[in-house]
Formats: sequence, structure tokens, C-alpha cells
Amino acid sequence: MSNAEKMMAMMGYKEGTGLGKTKQGMVEPVALSTQRGRVGLGHNITKTIGRDFLETWDESKEDKTIEEHVRWMAKCPESTRDWVLDYLEGSEWIEIGEKKLSIDDETSFCDGEILRKMLQSKNVFDVVPDRDLREARARANPYETIGAAFFQNRAAMKVANLDRTFGFIFSGETEEKLLNKNPLKSERPTNNCDRETPLFYFADVCAGPGGFSEYMLWRKAFYNVKGFGFTLKGKDDFKLGKFTASSAHYFEPYYGKEGDGDVTKPDNINSLEEFIMRGTNDVGVDLMMADGGFSVEGQENIQEILSKRIYLCQLLVSLCIVREGGVFFCKLFDLFTPFSVGLIYLMYIAYDQISLHKPHTSRPANSERYIVCKGLRKNYSDAVRDYLKRVNVQLDEFAKAGSSKDVLSVVPLETLRSDEEFFNYIVEHNERLAERQCTYLQKYLSFAKNSSLIDKDQGILREDCLKHWLVPNKTLDRRERGAERQQIDPDQYFGRFTRKFYGREDFSARLPPFDATMLSERTVKELRYAEFSLNILSNRASTQPELLISTGDAVFVWRKHWEKMENSLMRIPDRTVLLVERATTYKLVDNKRLETVAVDGLVRILDAAVLNGDDVSGLLYSKRMAAAQKFCQALKLIVPKVRLGWGNHERYVVPPQLIVAGVYSFDQLAQVRRKFSRVRHSGEEVLIYEENGHLIMCKAIRVARLLKEAWKMGWSCSRSMKYAFCPQRPEHSYFEPQWEEHECCSSFWESAMPSKKTSKHVPMQCIWSWENSLLDNYGPRVILENDSHKSGATVNSVLREVAETDEQCGKSVAA
Repeated sequence: MSNAEKMMAMMGYKEGTGLGKTKQGMVEPVALSTQRGRVGLGHNITKTIGRDFLETWDESKEDKTIEEHVRWMAKCPESTRDWVLDYLEGSEWIEIGEKKLSIDDETSFCDGEILRKMLQSKNVFDVVPDRDLREARARANPYETIGAAFFQNRAAMKVANLDRTFGFIFSGETEEKLLNKNPLKSERPTNNCDRETPLFYFADVCAGPGGFSEYMLWRKAFYNVKGFGFTLKGKDDFKLGKFTASSAHYFEPYYGKEGDGDVTKPDNINSLEEFIMRGTNDVGVDLMMADGGFSVEGQENIQEILSKRIYLCQLLVSLCIVREGGVFFCKLFDLFTPFSVGLIYLMYIAYDQISLHKPHTSRPANSERYIVCKGLRKNYSDAVRDYLKRVNVQLDEFAKAGSSKDVLSVVPLETLRSDEEFFNYIVEHNERLAERQCTYLQKYLSFAKNSSLIDKDQGILREDCLKHWLVPNKTLDRRERGAERQQIDPDQYFGRFTRKFYGREDFSARLPPFDATMLSERTVKELRYAEFSLNILSNRASTQPELLISTGDAVFVWRKHWEKMENSLMRIPDRTVLLVERATTYKLVDNKRLETVAVDGLVRILDAAVLNGDDVSGLLYSKRMAAAQKFCQALKLIVPKVRLGWGNHERYVVPPQLIVAGVYSFDQLAQVRRKFSRVRHSGEEVLIYEENGHLIMCKAIRVARLLKEAWKMGWSCSRSMKYAFCPQRPEHSYFEPQWEEHECCSSFWESAMPSKKTSKHVPMQCIWSWENSLLDNYGPRVILENDSHKSGATVNSVLREVAETDEQCGKSVAA
């Protein structure tokens, strides 16, 4: 017996009894603390659960994988599609009855016992405090630490997960192209292998703040994509300022005719359809994504019933705006009611094939899952679209009237059951997900009881999943989101994108005037006129084309100093270097008088060096301008205004429109001449013409060389093709497809940069002034109509030189 025990015995203590005069002291050992965080005295909690540090979890109940297995539903037979369409013309399939507020008896598409077990498992929301449940989920969900990666929220990673799982059918990519554009080890996209592919269009519906869109813009990279957004205006709006993985300028939000972004309103759906068709030349989008949902706290068991109209309208919008053969995916929740399953059946009719899938990034204890539809069939989808529009109008009438009536189903239950392939797929899917959901709800409960439990696979699963999905394993500190938009001195761009150093003075030299001898002083067999490209200029010849640089936060234009412009107005993505002209637009009143529409309302691209990080400076001029055209198409606003500010400070402004200037050659001057009209303006005769739907003046022509100084152009009569040759190396001649490889063509930096040095060579760039001259009467009328003039070239004199050159080179004979 220890000394302490002897002392206690002397005071009357007996083993197994409590201390105190009447043995009232506690006998059991002091329990471990069950304190929950910083919760203290006075905290009132309505949900209680006891701590149990002996609680364990059996991990054998889980199936933790990296790759996911996709279960496609069998294709609907054509005969079934045709049969269903006959019934959709009327409204006899629309079943109306009293609203239901319970799904306990919805056992048509799930075993009753499994459904009851799942609903009972959801009682965890009633017994575990919200904070404890969130903490338990963070430790219990094996995929929780994947988080948002370097995107603004977790939604972006759901699309990354689904895109990879379904073989990149969402983004239309291949693994090779993805890694070319977005290497796993690189901070920035590097190689734009999609430069010459058509623009990819997507729509993001019910998707604020925009994680889905941010992923798609990043995945497609550069200027290969144009996105349209539709979501509730206000606190759930798109957070374009948080798009850090790519530029938000390729994304255009729209809020419908009602201006509120409510997808359930029939007028909003119709106006959204019109908006998308205007933006895609009446084709539709390649991909539509939908992520609609709202808080159902306290009503988790009837989330499906509460969400039925969002289900309907999201699926309906896809039938309105997805192109033939396009892809659609949408977030759903439980699918136990005939109404929900009927909607899935109609997608089964309208699309070539559908799948229901719950990705790893969707938390396993919730009811969330996604419907993926590929291959829209317009010959069937239009009828389904019209039918669902009628259903939505009926629901809208019930909602406005406050009626207790509801649409209970859109496809008869016997029809759903009679299609065995479809019915069995739905039942198997529902039961599999319900059982998995029960497992993880039980896991959450165990982890809430024992706060020392943690899923030890979270770290390795994050690393392996990101690698499998081809997403860089990095995060973006929210405190560094502002720093991500680097404020770069525009002078730094010269070192980044040029092969040699250029200083500011290189951009201040005045361009030389065009001289007709540039065309006549040629060697035998030289197709001299074809060595130049022409751009019409709307400003005076003395006004130089400007170098424009976008650094993300701002756009700078060189005018013998860097002039800063707000990028919120210019809307030009960062890492962009262009040669531009700012042009004033006009409108013609009464066919004789010009009125100004917008001063500097156009930014016309004359040449491009870098487009959102895509270095095109070494390409053929025609390819540089084609890339610039795609760049402008991706940036073009369907509604040409942008919103600045929020709430009471909200205002709309019309930003300058970025367009590509027309490119011509000397042998096209006859066609160019027909584009012009002559009008009186400010006391003189001026030329006006229409470009990209805008009326602008013509005051000069920019002439730029297509080949390097040492190279000349010839004509191959045998192949009827232009070729480049170097007089110093007569054995070397190359046809146009080989010019880039052999560095025959002039780069942006060579052709767009003025030079102060005098040279016996033809200048790389010069200006042909078309302004009125009071001294010698040289001006627009003379240039267009006269055969020649002592003060300069005319269209007719140039065309004669072209004809003579063609004859000498044998081109006219070949033609």
C-alpha cells in the first residue's frame, strides 16, 4: 500500500466507495473532455450527439478508386422515339394532381427498404450540429482535399472530373492536345495547337459564381472558346473577377428578357434561346452545362420535389440551345418520382445516348448526381422541347395562382415501366447510389462522434486524381488572387516575345510614304506586287498605327509614351501584343450626311504578335490575321455593353469593339474600289465604307511586306502557285506552305515596326495617303478615277502595273 493510500485509509476511505462524509464522491475515473471547439457556457444547441472516442470505422465498406466506370444507358430504338413523338403533340401525358410533399412512398424506381434506409440515414442532419457535420465531412470524405485546386470553387473540379471520366466529350479534347496547351508542370498555357480549329461554344446555366465556366475556359486555353452564362442576378451571380485560371473576357453573362436570370420563367427561356442563336450563327452551342440548386436545409428528404421545376427548365434549355450532335450535362438530385424519371426518359428520346453518374468530386453522402447526354437529335428534340415548354407554362400558371395543384408526371408510369432497358437502368442506378449514400452518412456520424478519426487516403487520392484528370496539382492562395493578375510594365513584353531587343524609339519613327516605283522596280520574273498586303486606314496618314499591349490590369497604347487605358472597357486579355488603329464610326443620314456614332469606337487589328500568350509573331501574315480573327470572335459581345459596379452603383457602358481590319492585295484594288462611297463631310469630300457592320472613313492605305528583305516572290506557271526565292541563293525557292519553316516570311516585329534607317531596299511598311491635297488636287476622287497623277499613284496606275507584272511572269496566261 502506498503512502497516499495509507493516509486515505486513516481518514476512513474504503476501496470501491466515494470520498466524503457520506461516501457521496464519484467512484468512476474522470472522463475525457467532450468539449466541442470553443463552445462555452450559455451556448444553446438544438442538435446533440455524444462524443465516443472508442467509435471506429470499417474502411472495407468503401470503394476508393481513381478511375470511374461510366454506365451508358442503351440507345433508345428509333421506333420508340417515333412512337413517343406522336404522343408529345398533345397534352394527354401531362398528369395533374395535388402537390406531394413526401417521397416515402415513391418505390416505383427503387426498392422500398433501400429507400427507407436512405431516408433514415439522412436523420444525421437532425442529430449532428451543422458545424460538427462539416468538420466530420472534411475528415471522412476521401476526396475532400481535392477542393478547388487553383480555381475559384469546387464546381470547377467537378467538371474536370466528369470531363476526364467521360473521355473529354465535354471539352472535345484529346490527351495530347490537352497536355500541349496546359502542361501539368507549367504555370501558363504554352502551345496553342487549336489555333486553326473552329471556335468552341459553351453555355453555363444556373451556374453562378462560374466554376464550371472557369474550368472550360482554362481547359480549352487561349482564345479557342466562347462562353455564355445564364444565372440568377444578385448574390448568386457570376464572379467574373475571380476567374484567375483564364480570362473572363471570353465569357458573356445574360439575364433574359426579365433581366433577373430566373431559368423557370418562360419568357427568359425564349429570350435565352434567341440570344444563343445570335451568338452562334443559328447553330447552337457545342456544350451546355447546368448546376442549378438551392438550400433545402431541414427538408433534405424532399429535395427532389422542391427541385422539380429546376430539373425541368434546365433540361428544357438544353433542347433549345445545344447544337445538332452537341453535349449536355446537368446536376440532379434524387430520381424517385415519376416526374423526374419522366424527364430523364424524354432526354433518352432527344439525345443519342445518356448516362447518370456521380463523380468522385461530388460528396458521397449527398443525393447529387449528373445526367450526361451526348449527340442531340434535332429531329426528335424539337418536339420534346415544345412539349416541355407547355409543361413549364402550366407549372408557371400554378405558381402564379398559388394553386395546390401540380404536374405529377410528364410520361405515364406504364410507359416508363414498359421500356425494360430504361427502367432497369434507373432502378439499378437509384439503388446503387442510395446504398452508397447510406454508407457515407453512417461514416459521417461515426466521424462526428470520434473527432480523432480521419481518412488517411485523402492526400494520395488528391494527388492521383489530379494527375489522372490532367489538372496541375497546385492551389491558389485566395490572398494571392489579386497578385495573379500581374501588373507588368509594358516594356517588359519586348524581352519576353522578341528575338532581339527593341526600344521605345523603334516605335516612334514615322512611316515612309508609298511610292509607285516600289512596284515597277523589279527583277525579271519577280511578282513584286504580291509581296505586299494592304490595310485600309481611317485616320490621317500622319497618324501612326499604334502598338497595343494588354498586361491584364490595363491596356497600354504607345503614342511616343505609354498611354494607359482601363481594361474593364477595352476587354483585351493579358499577354496580348497588337498593332492597331483606333477608328471613329459613323452613320449615314439621308444618304448624304455623316453623323458620328462613337469616337474611337473601334480598335482595328492591323497585325498581331501575341494573342493571350499565343505567340503568333513568326507565322505567315495571313495566319496571324486568321488567329486575330478568331481572337476577336471569342471576345465579341452579343449585347455590346458591359456592366460596371453593383446595386445602386450599377451602370452599363459600351466598350470599344475589337475587330480585324480587312486584308487586301494590289491586284484586288478594283474590288476594293467598289466598296467606297463618296460623301461631303466637314467641307470636303471623303470616302466611307462598311467593315464588320461599322461605317468608317478611308484616309490612307497601309502597305506592308509579306517577305523578309532578302526574299522576293515569283510565280510558278507549272503549279500555278506563288513561291519565294532569294537572289543571293538562287538554288533555294519555296512555295507558300514552306515559308514559315525556311523563315522566308516577315515576322510581326519586322513588318510592323517602323525603322529610322534609310535603305536601298523596299521599306517593310509604308503609308499611301488618300487625303485631299489643296496644292495639287490629289485626293480620293483622283485616286479612284484617274488613270494617273503626277503627285502619286492611282488605282488604275497600280492595276496597270499589276497586269504588266502578271504578263511578264506568265501568271495572266495561266489564269
